[in-house]
Amino acid sequence: MRSEEKRLRTFRQWPESSPVSATDLAKAGFFFLGPGDRVQCFCCGGILRSWEAEDQPMREHQKFFPTCKFICGEDVGNQRMLPFLEILDYVDGQILSLLQRMDVEETALPSQPEYPEMETEAMRLATFQSWPPYTELYPEQLARAGFFYTDPEGSRELSSLPVDQSSIVQDVLQMGFDHSLVMSLVQSRHLLTGTCYLSVSELVLDLLQVDGEERAELPLSTEEQLRRLQEERMCKVCMDKDVSVVFVPCGHLVVCVECAPSLRRCPICRAVIRGSVRTFMS
Repeated sequence: MRSEEKRLRTFRQWPESSPVSATDLAKAGFFFLGPGDRVQCFCCGGILRSWEAEDQPMREHQKFFPTCKFICGEDVGNQRMLPFLEILDYVDGQILSLLQRMDVEETALPSQPEYPEMETEAMRLATFQSWPPYTELYPEQLARAGFFYTDPEGSRELSSLPVDQSSIVQDVLQMGFDHSLVMSLVQSRHLLTGTCYLSVSELVLDLLQVDGEERAELPLSTEEQLRRLQEERMCKVCMDKDVSVVFVPCGHLVVCVECAPSLRRCPICRAVIRGSVRTFMS
């Protein structure tokens, strides 16, 4: 309770009918003790109550506890609360100092970026196509920090694009498309036909078409091959057991031995089942 401000916070339930103010009591070294109007000195521990209209907290403190080191003016660690005007001056001074620093910083910075075509993170990231893979820094980190790669295979490709084409590429890259694929399409069209993409949607359609063709040409992974094999061997009725019955005459192998007797038509071609042959997977 050496802090005058903390002592003042204890007076939240101070009786409104009391003739003395909580602020004067806190300045006099008292904090609210309760019940009623009982207060106690943080230094000497003296307790006073039954305050009257003519009472002055500092004088009453000295009257009843004259040996209190706080009242005697000794350094007991009391922390005075700044007057309201002093607080305003301090805050105004801090704000003024902050504004001055901001003015200095703003004047130190260039008003316009030296490379306006690299303002967005997506455009900066696109310059890292030939970034060495063995470095400890990642292109995403560098682009986010405001850097772009000056390798001729990177930034030169972007700077060679027309301004309107750069904005379209920028919008498409923000959609999450692979930047190498985007740049390859844009440059190929520019070199082969001498034309540019006129809209974002036009470029996106070509990207989706190329991406679909590449996916179709990719070989299936081991996991995908295993999943498809499991689906082929699974009974198309119960979706649980392996297929083991071939229908005659259509020849489809699609159900297990438990589900076959309940069928009258093949679930694949809807042909009438004339007979069935049990098979065994080796």
